[in-house]
Amino acid sequence: MHNQKKSVLVVSMPFAGITIPSIQLALLETYCRQKGITIETRHCYLKAAELYGLHNYHELIYPPNDSYTAQMVFSRYVFPEHWEKNQGKIKEYYNQHALKINGTPSFSFEEYIQRTDLFYEWIINHMDWQSFDIIGFSLNYGQLLPSLAVAKKIKELAPEKTIVLGGSRTVGELGINTLKTFEYIDYIVSGDGEDALVGLASNTDSLNTIPGLIYREKNNILFNSTATTVDLNSLPVPSYDQFYSELKTTSPDIQQYYHYYGRLPVEISRGCWWNHCTFCNLNIQHPCYREKHPNRIIQEISSLSERYRMMDFQLIGNTLPKNEYNTLFENLKTLNRDYSFFVEARAGQLTSKDYSSMKEAGFTQIQTGIESFSKNLLRKMNKGVRVIDNIAALKFCKENGIKNNYNLLVRYPNEEPKDFEETQKITQQLKSYLDAPELCELRVMQGSEMQRHPGQFNIERLNYTPIDQLMYPHDILEKGFMFVYQYTQINKTETYPWETLVEDWKKQQEQCKQNNSYHPGNDDAHIFYFVDGGKFIKIYDKRDIQNVKIYILNELERNIFLSCIDIISGKDLQRRFPQIPEFELAAILQSFEKNGLLFIEDDQYLCLPLRYPLKNIKEKIQECIVNNSH
Repeated sequence: MHNQKKSVLVVSMPFAGITIPSIQLALLETYCRQKGITIETRHCYLKAAELYGLHNYHELIYPPNDSYTAQMVFSRYVFPEHWEKNQGKIKEYYNQHALKINGTPSFSFEEYIQRTDLFYEWIINHMDWQSFDIIGFSLNYGQLLPSLAVAKKIKELAPEKTIVLGGSRTVGELGINTLKTFEYIDYIVSGDGEDALVGLASNTDSLNTIPGLIYREKNNILFNSTATTVDLNSLPVPSYDQFYSELKTTSPDIQQYYHYYGRLPVEISRGCWWNHCTFCNLNIQHPCYREKHPNRIIQEISSLSERYRMMDFQLIGNTLPKNEYNTLFENLKTLNRDYSFFVEARAGQLTSKDYSSMKEAGFTQIQTGIESFSKNLLRKMNKGVRVIDNIAALKFCKENGIKNNYNLLVRYPNEEPKDFEETQKITQQLKSYLDAPELCELRVMQGSEMQRHPGQFNIERLNYTPIDQLMYPHDILEKGFMFVYQYTQINKTETYPWETLVEDWKKQQEQCKQNNSYHPGNDDAHIFYFVDGGKFIKIYDKRDIQNVKIYILNELERNIFLSCIDIISGKDLQRRFPQIPEFELAAILQSFEKNGLLFIEDDQYLCLPLRYPLKNIKEKIQECIVNNSH
């Protein structure tokens, strides 16, 4: 029997961003200590950023690159023979994608290798891994190869050490195949890691009782698949003491960058309550949706703010709480503190008043899962939202000064002309006054419906990505632990100019801002908005600076228009205005739509102008009346 508890070190490797401490490390450390486990954590990505140089580190992990491609040089430690054969190709790939100054990468491939060597040697020779029995690696998108490189070396130097991997990169089948492939990995944790890590440190005689553990028994790989999940409200408030301790040892520029741009993570949920998007694999780690109670979230925010003197937070979860988001907003407002929050959200969940409440609560940035302005494409994605929901989310964010960092997901394998044409038509109405998206090119993710049923999406076969083919030997790729794939189509489709669409959107938006700023006698910075006069409404439309219009709505039109602030159905409008004949209501709505004031989708209505108070606006432009019945 082995009753003595083992000591644990959990590490987060490059290429995580430095502005957000690893919440995985903080949660595991705090939970294990509560259970009597000796545990420490190391945020090694901080040291990596210092050794690479902050600017170089950011070039590696941010567009046009990302944290996945950034790990390429670590292939030389994991697969040295493969690296020797392919170093030239890897260098060519790097040079093609690196940011350049006068045609030359600003961070050369040779320096990239040299700095990686420095980091690798530092972590092996200076990180105190020798003091621990279990060494765990928390894996996210771009951390597998760096973690394998260090794990391999530790096992070579100290075979008695127990090596554990966990995180989204090693869930279920991915974890099983990872353990099959790399003999120097002892265990994989799939799903919630808290109880599994406590179990490993407490009792390795009964591995079959440890939830979510993937392990070897004789010649077999066993997986303790479980439906048991951690109650988020029972977890202790995470401690970021170790992160701040390590931060103090880094270079002044890294410390300054974090203190200026950093956010503390606060977990609000695990999983996604929708969980039907065909492209998404975020729920393979947490298939069961859970959310924290708003009071517990408030407690954590207050505690962390006071302990670390932080006002900026990132709420960790695939979306806002499903049921009690309003309680969260209201409770945050009562604290009366200048907090700033970032959170992910779903379109179609919040009303205009909810967004106002959200802004008052301190939410300055969100990322809404917009993905498309094509009704046809949203249906293929099974997003569970409509185009009108996406427009409403952007409109309400703009009204409230909430920055929405959203994407358009393009190059779907079954993309059609209709998908591009619908998007192009709708963006004509939006691009002068609503914020433009970034483009995200589809990659097929392990565990997504698209990966599991490729034929339903016009996919003949899944292919390894070019970067994976460079980083991994072919026989290793065939082991089945890849996270992302490209695809070959059954029926080849057209390539649509998505890049041009977004570039034109950004250019037109910037041009409108400039034209509006320099318009003589104009103190009004807004493009397309309305102000309410009680019995009338004035709508200012400067989307076309050469044809600026002011629309004046009479009292009846005003009432109908205001009823469309939030999305409303035609039937609900008729119920709200029973005294108006159906043909007259339809005529008013059609006049709104004709003048670009209203968006209609499947008998659902949404007014498009933003709501702003009329203050210090001096311009007088010829008025264009929507309806003559004033």
